[in-house]
Amino acid sequence: MSYRLGVDVGGTFTDLALYDTDTDRLEFAKTPSTPVNQALGVAAGIRELMDRHGVSPDRIDFFIHGTTVATNTLLERKGAKTALIVTAGFRDVLQIGRQDRPDLYDWRIRRSDPLVPRHLRFEAQERVLHTGEVMNPMEAGTLDDIIGRVKDANVDAVAVCLLHSYANPEHEQAIGDAIRRELPDIPISLSHEILPEFKEYERMSTTTINAYVAPVMERYLRRLEESIADVGLKSDLYIMQSNGGTMGAETAIERPVHTILSGPAAGVIGAVAIAQQAGKPNSISIDMGGTSFDVSLSYKGEVRRTQESELERLPVKVPMVDIHTLGAGGGSIAWIDPGGALRVGPQSAGADPGPACYGNGGAEATVTDANIVLGRLGATSLLGGTMTLDIELARQVISERIAEPLGLTVEEAAEGIVQVVNASMVKGIRVVSVSKGYDPREFCLVAFGGAGPLHASELADEMDIPSVLVPVAPGVTSALGLLMADLRHDFAQTVLKPGSELSPTEITNWYEQLETQAMEQMGREGIAAGDVSLIRTADARYVGQGYELEVPATSGKLEQKDVEAIMERFHEAHIRNYGYASRDNAVEVVNLRVTALASMPRPDLAHDSQDAGGDPSRAIIGQRDVYFRNEPKETNIYDRSGLRPGDVITGPAIVEQLDSTTVVWGNQTATVDNYLNLLVTGKHR
Repeated sequence: MSYRLGVDVGGTFTDLALYDTDTDRLEFAKTPSTPVNQALGVAAGIRELMDRHGVSPDRIDFFIHGTTVATNTLLERKGAKTALIVTAGFRDVLQIGRQDRPDLYDWRIRRSDPLVPRHLRFEAQERVLHTGEVMNPMEAGTLDDIIGRVKDANVDAVAVCLLHSYANPEHEQAIGDAIRRELPDIPISLSHEILPEFKEYERMSTTTINAYVAPVMERYLRRLEESIADVGLKSDLYIMQSNGGTMGAETAIERPVHTILSGPAAGVIGAVAIAQQAGKPNSISIDMGGTSFDVSLSYKGEVRRTQESELERLPVKVPMVDIHTLGAGGGSIAWIDPGGALRVGPQSAGADPGPACYGNGGAEATVTDANIVLGRLGATSLLGGTMTLDIELARQVISERIAEPLGLTVEEAAEGIVQVVNASMVKGIRVVSVSKGYDPREFCLVAFGGAGPLHASELADEMDIPSVLVPVAPGVTSALGLLMADLRHDFAQTVLKPGSELSPTEITNWYEQLETQAMEQMGREGIAAGDVSLIRTADARYVGQGYELEVPATSGKLEQKDVEAIMERFHEAHIRNYGYASRDNAVEVVNLRVTALASMPRPDLAHDSQDAGGDPSRAIIGQRDVYFRNEPKETNIYDRSGLRPGDVITGPAIVEQLDSTTVVWGNQTATVDNYLNLLVTGKHR
């Protein structure tokens, strides 16, 4: 037998999914994260999973990991001391940024401080034009001067971003080679390798972020490699990318900026695949964990991706799954603002100390504390009863922090906490749906994460979403998504020419160069050429526009009709996105892109239909009072492992399992489908 293992590290729990490729069997595990050294929690979870199911570690053929190391390093500003080398005169681009204000009407708002302070930004006397022509050659002595200043600064990483290096990288290459000779132990990020595209600020920001997090990511991955070797795994280590694909550990060490949304991207990949299998091509996925709420929309089964994003108001211009993130999770802290209003988040109790009900010293009221007070979580709801929750500690902290100051009962305060966090999440769902022209009534809400199914019914009701799909293992869907991802790499070349000035031969040559890079990268990952698919796209815009749209391009040798087809596809895309096209205006080709894909074996989630149910009462494990709109109702508690395809549960009901809890309101029903998903339908208002 051979196995594939996916491990996703979250702020509170580390999730594991084990797939037997011979029998299609899936096994899951969940263990507390170890924030001080995440590698320890990963190794402990692997040992637990292997021991529980009697699997020898040397049978793991493929190990893929979703990590928040790069994300947390950036959010917490705990990255490396970084130097930045720029073209003379462009030292302050990182500080100036763009001229737009983050919030037009907030006069007190501040831009994020640059990751590299001004005294660590060094200027190189050189200049390359946007055409690639060298205007000012690298001055004699420039390299020696730069290396000397970098040495004196005693930095841990170096970023190099010279003007128009995407058009001609020779000066960047010279600086990189010189630093590697003199400072071989310091990681270097060259912008023409990290982001060979125009837009100086975004390219400089992305390259700087890569350098800033690189030493931290390398230390973590090296520790992880040692930890899994101690466990006995022989598999190479693969890392989830923000674009929804995978890459080798060595590539992740060189380009950690591509892992900024590693874990959340895996969740979206898993949710979309599960929804597709269940016949729900239009889906909105919500991932509510301990610290955050991630929401993404998929239309007709397509995972939406973006080329530009921001994290803490710092541009990150790499391909990534289009995800909107809020500070709203089970550990989000409830508080009262100076005006006396109840607020929830974005601060979180995290894994240590965690919510008060964990009994680890948490002294703040959280969403999880509110859910246990309302009866939606039981004392033994988490981790199959191996983790006990203390309702009295939850009641005490909500009483002291929220109920008494607001003159409410503990239950009213708990209900208020849930309603406030729900309102924040509804806004997040609107951002990816209504604000982009999608009608939520045409979608299914896929709820996962440890806390997602607790809140999903209310969120769907508020948004008029007709159904909620809760996967078979909602708390570990991100880990499952890791096993459904393909090996993927994206490559780009900036063009910046009107389509009328581009010949088919010129475009074909650029695409072939990108495809050569793609095949070389896949070869380094150990993928045979015959297993690689190459996809061409182009970024286009009307001349004078500031943003572009990505459209498909033809493979092989292009002809004039293929170039004209790119222009026409852009007009059509403009109509879909903005409601009109301006065919009299010239279309400019901004970037050419190539995506290399290699398919990986995916788990088949279909359940044996011979094991069909019909009477869900076999799964009832007790009753308890659960508060619905401040009214306690005696409610059946179901053990999800006892449910079978065809079972129909009538609400109100609570469905508990190892990794999550699902709330089914009155007037709702939950049906178990052939993939063991719970499909919740009906409005509870």
